[in-house]
Amino acid sequence: MKPSKISSLCMAVGLALAGGSAAVAEIKISSVDGKFDMKLGGRVQVDATWYDEDNVNLDGENGTEFRRARLFVQGTMYDVWNYKAQYDFAGNGTDMKDAYIGYTGFKPVKLKIGQFKQPFGLEELTSSKYITFMERAMATNAFATSRRIGLGANYGGDHWTWGASVYGREEGDDTDGDEGYGAGARITWAPWNEKTKVFHLGLAGAWEDPNDNDVRFRARPESHQTSTRLVDTSNIPEPDTFVRYGVEAATVLGPFSLQGEYMGVNAQSDQVSDPDFTGWYAYGSWFITGESRKYKGGKFGRVTPKGTVGKGGIGAWELAVRYSSIDLDDADTQGGEEDNVTVGVNWYATKYVRFMANYIYADADPFTTESTLDVDPNEDDDNPNIFQLRAQIDF
Repeated sequence: MKPSKISSLCMAVGLALAGGSAAVAEIKISSVDGKFDMKLGGRVQVDATWYDEDNVNLDGENGTEFRRARLFVQGTMYDVWNYKAQYDFAGNGTDMKDAYIGYTGFKPVKLKIGQFKQPFGLEELTSSKYITFMERAMATNAFATSRRIGLGANYGGDHWTWGASVYGREEGDDTDGDEGYGAGARITWAPWNEKTKVFHLGLAGAWEDPNDNDVRFRARPESHQTSTRLVDTSNIPEPDTFVRYGVEAATVLGPFSLQGEYMGVNAQSDQVSDPDFTGWYAYGSWFITGESRKYKGGKFGRVTPKGTVGKGGIGAWELAVRYSSIDLDDADTQGGEEDNVTVGVNWYATKYVRFMANYIYADADPFTTESTLDVDPNEDDDNPNIFQLRAQIDF
């Protein structure tokens, strides 16, 4: 590599941290003939959390953690091939996130093989760098397919997208024998898709056969520091096939936005009555400094402040409120119910630096098997208060 390119890389890192323009801030290496290029990047999210417990002992208690500490490399080869590998080093371990090869030679359809997020859920497919709250809603965490090893195809225009995939397990999942498999699809339509005016609708579904492996649905109380789940179905006995489904909607009107999703699972078991689980969330946000959420390809992206801190500006300030609900009680399965209210404040100091504050009030009728939760079985409800902060930078 020529010295001038090394200097350019160092400058790009500095500009990314200082909030330079997206075109300049990329850490990118290209071959002379343009047939190969490689981009390096990552993100760091540092959290601090305080729990005001009620009946349940929220294991993990007050503390700090690196929520995410990721590095990735991605690029293209010979115009039609692309790749990405992303690892997370948070929690004193290494976790593979994305690892795939893509092919764009069948335009306009794009193909992908490896581990990647399956086409399910607006909040799930929006990067953690850009989601409005520190944690995704309970329904998303419990029901979204997330990352799996599979083969996918997708296409996107200005006003609509579709994606479909077939997949197996997630890398690192334990199985009792042959792994399960599934297939899913998602379609979105945005009749309005302008710079500050968006209206989004979406549908998603997935069918899965666990192949006698464990099936379980549960969710943290929208806080990651604790490992306790107030709602948890435990392993469903002798699981058969099951279906996931989701409906999504969002709109952006200048500095205001609304977003919501309804999700569910129709599960089947050879031993207990077939349970149906549901969950949903809805939230609104307002940029008091006048910015708008950015939308592209059926999901939301990076917010650019009108004024950058360090360049005479105050950044972008966003207020948001979310209501979320999940019901894991049905038939013979008693996984609990929970409703949460979250109030959030986001400060986008630059395009690449963000600070977040969330207060969560949880109202749970938890799953109370003594082996799972340290809770008095005579208590019906649990109402913890959760306070959490985040500092985030990406490049």
